[in-house]
Amino acid sequence: MTVQVELPCPKCKSTKMKFERPEIRETDIITCAACGHNLGTMASIREKMNKAYQQLKLPSAKRKLQ
Repeated sequence: MTVQVELPCPKCKSTKMKFERPEIRETDIITCAACGHNLGTMASIREKMNKAYQQLKLPSAKRKLQ
């Protein structure tokens, strides 16, 4: 079984990633399959994505209060 995660590479914009194992762990280092750019660990990527999502959610909540 293989895992497919689509993350845009900030360097080449490819979404194909390489994984060391069939299942992704939080400590796995995610690498772009196209250019070899290191995106960090799965845990750090999730944290960045959650922060970005919160930033998107926050302005819309402020607009509703006004």
